[in-house]
Amino acid sequence: MTEVTHDDLLFEIGTEELPPKALSKMLRSLEQSFAKTLQQAQLDFDSVKGFATPRRLAIVVRKLASAQLDQNLERRGPALAAAFNQDETPSKALLGFMRSCGIDDASQLEKQVSDKGTWLVFRQQKTGEKIEELLPKLLQQNLAALPIERKMRWGSSREEFIRPVHWLVLLYGERILPGNVFGISSGNITKGHRFMSSGDILLDTAVDYEEKLAGANVVVDFEKRKSLIREQLKQIAMDQSAKMVIEEDLLDEVTALVEWPVALIGSFSKDFLQVPEEALVSAMQSHQRYFHLVDDSGSLIPKFVTVANIESTKPQSVVNGNERVIAPRLADARFFFEQDKKSSLAAKLERLSQVVFQSSLGSYADKAKRIASVASSIASITGADAAISNRAGLLCKVDLVTDMVSEFPDLQGIMGGYYAENDNEPSGVAEAIRDHYLPTQSGGDLPKSLEGQCVAIADKLDTLTGLFGIGQPPTGSKDPYALRRQTLGIVRTCIENALPLRLSEIVGLANSAHGKDFSSEPVVSYMIDRMENWYHDEGIPSDCFNAIRMGNSSIDDMAEAHMRLLALQEFRQQPECQSIVASNKRIANILKKFDSSEVGNVDRSLFIDDQEHALYDALSNLSQALNKTNTAKDKLLLLEQLQAPIDAYFEAVMVMADDDKTRRNRLITLAETRRLFLDVADFSLLQ
Repeated sequence: MTEVTHDDLLFEIGTEELPPKALSKMLRSLEQSFAKTLQQAQLDFDSVKGFATPRRLAIVVRKLASAQLDQNLERRGPALAAAFNQDETPSKALLGFMRSCGIDDASQLEKQVSDKGTWLVFRQQKTGEKIEELLPKLLQQNLAALPIERKMRWGSSREEFIRPVHWLVLLYGERILPGNVFGISSGNITKGHRFMSSGDILLDTAVDYEEKLAGANVVVDFEKRKSLIREQLKQIAMDQSAKMVIEEDLLDEVTALVEWPVALIGSFSKDFLQVPEEALVSAMQSHQRYFHLVDDSGSLIPKFVTVANIESTKPQSVVNGNERVIAPRLADARFFFEQDKKSSLAAKLERLSQVVFQSSLGSYADKAKRIASVASSIASITGADAAISNRAGLLCKVDLVTDMVSEFPDLQGIMGGYYAENDNEPSGVAEAIRDHYLPTQSGGDLPKSLEGQCVAIADKLDTLTGLFGIGQPPTGSKDPYALRRQTLGIVRTCIENALPLRLSEIVGLANSAHGKDFSSEPVVSYMIDRMENWYHDEGIPSDCFNAIRMGNSSIDDMAEAHMRLLALQEFRQQPECQSIVASNKRIANILKKFDSSEVGNVDRSLFIDDQEHALYDALSNLSQALNKTNTAKDKLLLLEQLQAPIDAYFEAVMVMADDDKTRRNRLITLAETRRLFLDVADFSLLQ
């Protein structure tokens, strides 16, 4: 029997500097996959904790079992009656089973008797493997599964990883476990800070990993390092009586660049503040990974914070160096801004014809004309200014040919707004241009102005209908034009601003603008499917959404359908809803074989039971009341009144009567009942 003990495991792989934008993702992946791998290997442990710095990835497993537990395995083979031929030799079924068990003698099998017969079984005690045997394979498996886009080779080895590997630590308690990763043998020596330590650090156990590295000026815990940077930034902001703008993506990237963070504040000339703030911030963030500060009004102040990877004895020299580096970057931004302003957006419009949007859909100039046309049409429906929407649509892509956006692509749209203001375009045009890319991320801000919403919808619809039209919709793994995000942008803009826009109409407008025979149905269907996914993420179950989708009103006016959906989701929580759902399911099942195209009118003279008259009267009164009701919530309350006459009807009336006329008249009554419900939703689809 294998003796199992528990101790802490440390695995660390030391590399050259890892890509900062990928580090946090790699860390999370390694931590999660390693825990899952240990569970699959049936190795007991308490916890798994990942660590990462610019030049290391590590895992510490607390109280890891030294081996798998021994297992008593049992496999059932063929029935005894089918196990042997007439001459008592093993049958094909038995021979196959024996091969799968790794045995060649049937006497090694036992019999298992049950009420259903007798089977041959193979029983075996499997000795648990030790971690010395398991870990090298598990480590290779987990490293190979890391989310790495591009791998590299180094030296004469054919092995690949994201960066060259220089050392490997594999400690179990105080014991070095044998292992080899990328040609490096395991040991108990790690590296301290590249400049602030003596180099090699001897690790006695896995327990002292963090402490030993902290003594060598390495904060090895990614989240602790991140929190340390955040606190330093907040302290500097407090000292400056300003507000630090901390973007999480930038904070992650900076955390991945340093092992011993030291935040330092620098400044730049106030003259640069004449340049749009977004351009200055983009230059500081994208080129230098600086954090910026704003005053109480939210305006940029001429200071920045850099996070150094060293505690310098001359910090001012570090600051001076960073100030010398950022000045030319900001000067470039100022130069681009001044150059771009020398000609108007309208004057640059022709240059868009030289920029291809998509080979089958023309240039950005073609796209701009389509956006302008569709935006003005949508404006006419929503009550927005059609002229403003048309002008903004025509100019919204022109900043793509400016020097500023060529250098800072993340400023597209934003710079167009500034240049429109410089050209004395109406303020509504500038605002719509600035906002038309929104939302740029899931849950992001939407365009503020009605005209901006029209242009944003038109732009996204143009891309969506165009790519569907040429047969390039998104697939499971590919969505190069971000059609999923753009679709949700349209949906959210319509719903959250209660725009009275019908899917079929606006998709038709966008298709017509292409001047080609594009079908609207696939696009509308795709958008509704994306709506279902979005609502599911928002906590509304699919059956509720499908009940709205499959009702007579379907989903066309997105804002109206949204209100019906919310009302139905609230209504289904009421106890009365269960009875209504059950009745609708019953009616739907009865009507499955009924030809609804030949419904006709209910003939009261054919009524036999009082309950038939009662239900018909209730239907007539309710139909009139529903026509006078605008809100879905009120309609649901009215429909609730039908439940009592429906229950009484089913209790007293035999729908499938022997007489053809009577039976048909009763089916028509049920069809009318179902129609009233379907005008709100298909309740029979609710679970």
